[in-house]
Amino acid sequence: MQISLVQPNFRQGGKTFEGYWLPHSIACVYTYVEDKNPDYFDLNKVIFRREGVVNASKSMRNDDIVLFSNYMWNWQYNLELSKRLREVNPDVIIVFGGPQVSEFRLEEQTEQYDWVDSWVVSEGELSFELLIDNLRNNGKVEKIYKARRLDDLDIPSPYTNGFFDSMLKDNPDIKWSTTLETNRGCPFKCTFCDWGSLTYSKIKKFPMPKVYQEIEWLGKNKIEYIFVADANFGVFPPRDLQIVDVMLEVQEKYGYPKVFNANWHKNSKQNVIPIVKKLTSNGMNRGMTLSVQSMDDDVLRAIDRKNMDISHLKDMFDLIEKEGLGTYTELILPLPLETVTSWRKGLAEILDIGQHNSIEIWFHQLLENAQSNHPGHKDQYGFKSVELAGYVSGDNELEDDGILERTEVVIETSTMPFEDFIGCWMYATMIINFHCGGWSQLLARYCHQSGYMNYEIFYNHLYGCLDINRGPVGDIWRKVESIIRNYTQGKESPYSGHTLLWYLNRLLHENNEATREFIKQTFFELDEELMQSQFDFMYSPDKLKDTNFTKTYGAYWFDYLKGHRGEVKRGNATVIFEHERSKDAEDHLEKIYFKRRFGYGKYTINYIDGPEHLGVYPAEFYAET
Repeated sequence: MQISLVQPNFRQGGKTFEGYWLPHSIACVYTYVEDKNPDYFDLNKVIFRREGVVNASKSMRNDDIVLFSNYMWNWQYNLELSKRLREVNPDVIIVFGGPQVSEFRLEEQTEQYDWVDSWVVSEGELSFELLIDNLRNNGKVEKIYKARRLDDLDIPSPYTNGFFDSMLKDNPDIKWSTTLETNRGCPFKCTFCDWGSLTYSKIKKFPMPKVYQEIEWLGKNKIEYIFVADANFGVFPPRDLQIVDVMLEVQEKYGYPKVFNANWHKNSKQNVIPIVKKLTSNGMNRGMTLSVQSMDDDVLRAIDRKNMDISHLKDMFDLIEKEGLGTYTELILPLPLETVTSWRKGLAEILDIGQHNSIEIWFHQLLENAQSNHPGHKDQYGFKSVELAGYVSGDNELEDDGILERTEVVIETSTMPFEDFIGCWMYATMIINFHCGGWSQLLARYCHQSGYMNYEIFYNHLYGCLDINRGPVGDIWRKVESIIRNYTQGKESPYSGHTLLWYLNRLLHENNEATREFIKQTFFELDEELMQSQFDFMYSPDKLKDTNFTKTYGAYWFDYLKGHRGEVKRGNATVIFEHERSKDAEDHLEKIYFKRRFGYGKYTINYIDGPEHLGVYPAEFYAET
């Protein structure tokens, strides 16, 4: 039987290297069944990157069966290719599997895409085995296959059995990325995620000898980037630490892999820190993800998720800082029950617990098998959605075919109308670019730590000034808002995905003199030397030095904000810039944004006299403000 496998992945890109992903998941399914049916298959073609659908379909015109692995970054491409394949090869058996096959909408999918012969739900190995047994016994296949999960993960490896050998040999110039599985399953049931829905709760482990052999193969074959596909790497501390030790030994032996990354364990970051520290020591990893998604308790209950409490998160950040590790925090917008108030408060809390490096905001994607995509769930929370072009696939679309991948995302809920959603996205954009990007961070941290003005007041004020500014910075702000508004309404946009978050930063730097003047006007009462250090941080890294500030604050500032009056006394602070900076201004600017999560550009503020020497307004002031 002649067979082809289709799993075009997105292109791995970046400053370090560009390359393609090995089609690991479809290779696992194939090798499992091929091992039980030796000499049954004649493997014709493996599509691992997007090819023109006309030529690709012609190359499979003599195939008996073609297996497609589907996810959000290849769904439209696979539909078009399979449809074209049916035209050139009417007798071929077309099989669809992967996370894009929906348990909620399976009947709808089978009717809409009627040229697909068979659909595989959930794990593919046993289901594909059943399909092949049907073919061998009676020459027919069922429309739907949903087998039980594998009980034993001691299964053939597509790495060590030679599946990828010819692919690597035929493409010597490609820098490869791939996934590594050490376990399957997820104990969490977060409604926005399809992991728990697809794999259920019980975690099953791959045998350690198998994992070690695969790591050895990855190093020997010069695979650049390894992503551990476990839902919660670090959930088994001794075992996972041993895996990292083997990875480091292999890297020392072969010089590969260059990068090791993972979905880190959600609620026990203490287990993850030693792992990331080891990886950081030789440059294989520089940052760990702290995925909180929301800081509001009502929201977390609605999405069936529980974060660490704030005090534990604070301790975690302190420990991460002590170990010198980079970190970034992820949030999702909009989740059920999130409001403008809870969103702003949550971002301020993230800054307060110590996250100043990097914050990433994700649209609430409606994944096919996630609970949030269930019709009843969407109705319950008033979801309205739109399909965004290029959100995950980026620049991987083919110009000649015009195939554009789209991702369905939530743009409105019962507690967050569309205009509030746009406002919250812009508020987050401000935090990411002004605070994490460096434009106002020193000022904000000084005001917060001194008791002069907390983060929420600081950034509510900045947000208001951006909104009313009629100068160049205000024009930039409204331009970015217009782009985000159009993009989230499904209109054509020059920017997509996470480039939406970066675009403001670029424009601010292109108009740096105007940005400086805007910040001076917005926070006009702050110390002149403090303000100069803020600007030196952005544009004159060679001038930075430990700086001591002493300032007497009058009541006018608070009168300006809220009409409150009161005495604010002297306070001394020393700002310590901890890391050496690039002497090249352009390189420095790039690193400020793209390397913040890795620890570039850190500084601390230490108080000589401390907040007790500053007049701190009562809690009701902050509450009212």
